[in-house]
Amino acid sequence: MAKLSQAEIDEFLSEPLVSHLVTVRPDGRPHVAPVWFVWQQGHALAMVGEGAVKVGNLRRNPAASLSIASPDRPYRYVVLEGEGRVTKENLAQVVQDICLRYDGPERGPVYAQELLSQDRMTLIDIRVTRVISWKG
Repeated sequence: MAKLSQAEIDEFLSEPLVSHLVTVRPDGRPHVAPVWFVWQQGHALAMVGEGAVKVGNLRRNPAASLSIASPDRPYRYVVLEGEGRVTKENLAQVVQDICLRYDGPERGPVYAQELLSQDRMTLIDIRVTRVISWKG
């Protein structure tokens, strides 16, 4: 399989595809969870609940990977590897961006407000250090 160009990677990562976040459990086993995310200048930002297993995992060990695959042929696949941190920086804006991306202009803002009003959301910011891609 061929690799995607940087332009193809950026375009692919702008699509509203569910990604799978991999973090490391305390016993060393991987923990995999689906997440919504946005790609911003070499960072993958995902919104999660503060009590999520992945949050605790990243606080202990920042190693993180995000896997994104297209559902249809021709298949495309990108893996983003890096270090994740838990943050609330720009929380409202990022949650709004993510909800708009996945739920569209009608439902997205409403869902973002629902999530933010619960005051239990946080962000995972993965500073990407390696990108692996395929197309075929």
